[in-house]
Amino acid sequence: MRSETETISSLDSLLAVARDEKFFIGVIIDEAHHSFRGQSQAFAFYRDVLVPELTIMATATPRDADVDAFCKACGIKNLRRTSISRQQGIDAGLIKTGVKAAVFKAPQDVAKLIDFRKTALKQGVAVHNKIRALLAPYAITPLLLVQVGSEEKSVDEAKAWLMALGFKEKQIRIHTSEEPDPYLMSIASDEEVEVLIFKMAVATGFDVPRAFTLVSFRTARDPDFGVQVVGRILRVDRRLQGVDDLPEALDYGYVFLSDNDSQTGLSAAAQRINAIEAELASVAVNVGVAVIGDLPPAALPLDKKGQLSLVPPAQTADQGDFADSQAEALEPEPGVQAELLSEWHLDFTPGRRDQPTASTPAASAGMKTYPLRTTLGAPMQFLRAVVSLDQDALLQDIVARFDFTPELLVKAQQTAVQIIMEEVEIFANQKDSPEKIRADLAQREVDAMAQKTLFAADDLGVIDVKALNDSLLGAFRRAAEAQGIEVFDTDDKLLCGLNKILALRPGHMKRAISEAITRHMDVETAQPIPKSVSSPVTLKPSLLNLYGVFPADLNSWELGFAEYLDNDTTGTVKWWHRNPPRKPYSVGIPLPGQPDFYPDFIVGVKDRKRGDGILLAETKRVINDEEGNAREKAQAEHPTYKKVMMLYWQDSRQWMTVEYDDKYDKNQLERVLRPELMVSY
Repeated sequence: MRSETETISSLDSLLAVARDEKFFIGVIIDEAHHSFRGQSQAFAFYRDVLVPELTIMATATPRDADVDAFCKACGIKNLRRTSISRQQGIDAGLIKTGVKAAVFKAPQDVAKLIDFRKTALKQGVAVHNKIRALLAPYAITPLLLVQVGSEEKSVDEAKAWLMALGFKEKQIRIHTSEEPDPYLMSIASDEEVEVLIFKMAVATGFDVPRAFTLVSFRTARDPDFGVQVVGRILRVDRRLQGVDDLPEALDYGYVFLSDNDSQTGLSAAAQRINAIEAELASVAVNVGVAVIGDLPPAALPLDKKGQLSLVPPAQTADQGDFADSQAEALEPEPGVQAELLSEWHLDFTPGRRDQPTASTPAASAGMKTYPLRTTLGAPMQFLRAVVSLDQDALLQDIVARFDFTPELLVKAQQTAVQIIMEEVEIFANQKDSPEKIRADLAQREVDAMAQKTLFAADDLGVIDVKALNDSLLGAFRRAAEAQGIEVFDTDDKLLCGLNKILALRPGHMKRAISEAITRHMDVETAQPIPKSVSSPVTLKPSLLNLYGVFPADLNSWELGFAEYLDNDTTGTVKWWHRNPPRKPYSVGIPLPGQPDFYPDFIVGVKDRKRGDGILLAETKRVINDEEGNAREKAQAEHPTYKKVMMLYWQDSRQWMTVEYDDKYDKNQLERVLRPELMVSY
């Protein structure tokens, strides 16, 4: 267009002639929000060659920052806006009333196992079929848009799923950057095509008003993505414009997102579109004509409120001095002071206490040293629990306790789970009644979760995972044959069935391992406890603590129980000791699925027959956490010291024992703690 030939003038020459003939030059920029940027050659041509007297920029998604940058780069000072609100488009019958986005909600324990892509596609196809039936009287075939991700073979996978749902190959078209459809725009009128699979290339500027439903596998959450999604299905086909008494379902577009978090992008897009107010700017220059006294009529500028501005606005006072006069220095709140956190410095020197010297941390920091009290009758070394090295016996016991109940055999055959689908109208932010649907399980995710369950079983480093898996497969085969179940007739089907059990019921494996490990524990003698402890501050004295003080690392609940032990007036508590975690002299108990369990306290109890007169105690602020750690600890049992006593401070008034309830698989408050209970616990 800019090349000059002997027979055809260039656009540059045409513009020059037009200006000589006193014509004005005008430019229309469509899709101005993304197609006309300041660094492009088109922009340079616009600014340096076209140099228009008038520019019209059209966009469905205006951005003030882009418009301001454009005006600044071009020296445009007189900008008008003609904004058309969404409601005006609805009233004119050009766009639909709204867009409903489907939200899928699944229980947390199975959400990672669901194939949300296949679920979204299945629900989108169901709505597409309903829309097709409603449009039959108007001789319109709707178009289903399926937006896939960038993963390899994502297009082939979506096409296979669509054909399994009843579509023929000739009804499906594909358009991607790797496989562009040269006749893409013909899809608007080619109603033999019912489905378009695309990635990103078609998301901008693609106009097919017969599109009602979009299924998106993309995980983007930004408003721009949401605007493009909405724009594809919001328009009304010309054949439906002005038609009265349309079915209500045709007033909406429908979006099904495999990634629920993408709804935030749709919501943000709806807010952006709703924010476009209806205003028609005047085509005349914004001035007012006034006659002042005997002067001739004069054009005067209007202020922001549309009023004549006859005098310059008053100067704004400098606010700097005022701000300085209001500034005040921030002073610390009265009564607030920093607290020095104590820390323990341990002395392991056998048989004596070294005196602090100038070179030791205790001396240089002014440490307070508290020696071990050997007169209370506590042992100098405690017993820690370890898993038995008899691997074969442990493995057999785990498999024996992994009971393949009829309920588990049903889980092994399960292909879908029931979840909730909610529809939210994104512009009005209104939710329809929820609907229960079946969501397919993703076997790939099931297999991954099953492997995670198996490897979690070996977190103690004492179980052969492969041997455990092989033993479970054998037991599963025997259980299925005993029940007359014939669907697991191949090794692959058998493995898939076992993986579903492990993925859908991970607690079953955890419980079997926990019970087996409890029966296969040995004890070993831990290292001697420290001969002294040190602290940079003076610690509160204790009557029954092995070091004669309350340790500095106790939290509020632990300190409360330590005071309960120290204030025993029945003579039941002989001594108590803080059991720190992960120390070579600490008492630990192996727990499957988490690090070793180190109960908070070791207590010497008078007349206690179990555990060599020693009780382990654990205080809990939360007795039922989401991870199930508290439930596992409530069932923990030491081979020598026996069951750990778990305690909860109820209503800040009394200590309650906590017991695991197998029926409800949760911890329950049992009874009020009395010193005598520690004897028989």
